[in-house]
Amino acid sequence: MILISGGKIVTPEGVSQSDILIDEKSGKIAKVGVALAQSKAKKIDARGLFILPGAIDGHVHFRDPEPCYRNPATTTLATYNSKLKLAKKRCRCDYQLRFGATNSNFRAAAKSKAPSLKIFLTKTNSELYCTRASAARHFRSFPKNQPICVHAEDESRLASRSAKYSEHGKIHDKLAAQIACEFVLSQAAKTGRRVHLCHLTTAKEVDMCREHSNATYEINPAHLYLSIDDLSKLGFLGKMNPPLRDKQEQKRLWRKIGEDTIIASDHAPHLVPHKRAGAPGLPGVGTLLPLMLQAAHARKITLSSVARMCSCNPAAAFQLPGKGEIKKGNDADLVLVDMNKKWKISAKNRQSKCNWTPFEGMEVYGKIAAVYLRGKLAYDGQKVLSKPGNGCEVKAHSD
Repeated sequence: MILISGGKIVTPEGVSQSDILIDEKSGKIAKVGVALAQSKAKKIDARGLFILPGAIDGHVHFRDPEPCYRNPATTTLATYNSKLKLAKKRCRCDYQLRFGATNSNFRAAAKSKAPSLKIFLTKTNSELYCTRASAARHFRSFPKNQPICVHAEDESRLASRSAKYSEHGKIHDKLAAQIACEFVLSQAAKTGRRVHLCHLTTAKEVDMCREHSNATYEINPAHLYLSIDDLSKLGFLGKMNPPLRDKQEQKRLWRKIGEDTIIASDHAPHLVPHKRAGAPGLPGVGTLLPLMLQAAHARKITLSSVARMCSCNPAAAFQLPGKGEIKKGNDADLVLVDMNKKWKISAKNRQSKCNWTPFEGMEVYGKIAAVYLRGKLAYDGQKVLSKPGNGCEVKAHSD
């Protein structure tokens, strides 16, 4: 047994001084309570630290298999099963793998047993693209109790605007996102199925999602912390889809954060040469939690909101049993944080081969002291201890 004592446990309901008893064999939380006693347990002193549930990033693009990091896309049963085998060997944390939708793989997607499906309503320079008609067909054929995750930008509007403008942000305007969002929500309502809207960038999209009980949505920290004003410094590194918005929209997005919000990074670790050639996307999985902890320090949100948006809500949306909350019977996935410590984000202290971050030099409060994965120390505050293969696939539960 392991006893973590003296820390302040953060839940969506609040913060409390409590101890956590972990069953080492099962990797699960055996008990949560005040002044727990266990004479034979390994003791971990968490005094001065906040303990949050392990963060869950529900939207990442990792670069495997190498060296061809973009293809083959996960759009066939063969590639899906091949990548599951690869993930089993290489993942250091627990994971799920999403199936990719095309204009023709309706049967394969439905038979894949994948926990979720990803639809791009915009062209991606690969087979990962669906017309509205194809998307509607996937909405009917993919299991309804499993979420379809959608990159919602209207392709017809993008095409018409690309004939008029050369600037990326003008082509990918707010209306292109809002039109596509409306289409997705109407299809979800029509088919009575679950849907998840990826990386919303406008307050209007959030309002639209909140009108549909079968819809969840996510916001990327990049859209909260960066705006078009930052492009003068970032240059080609700041290109992403949907793009960075103006300062006023950024402020409105902050105000829309609520109990239903999910924070996800859309991690896309393009190398600098690929970015220079026009690749859209930013690395973000390693800065997701630090940025939201800084938001709590700045009193934009509470620590309880961080636990809800980064752990509890994604666990519920993607049906992850035993994840997302610190409670008896759940996996002992824990993050110990010193909220009094300030540190500087840099590519040098991130764990990414892309070797850059859009948040270079940003000072934040909230230093992660330790991370536990199913009761085992995975990060000691300095280095990653979890080994390739330590991660497990999380089987989605059914409603």
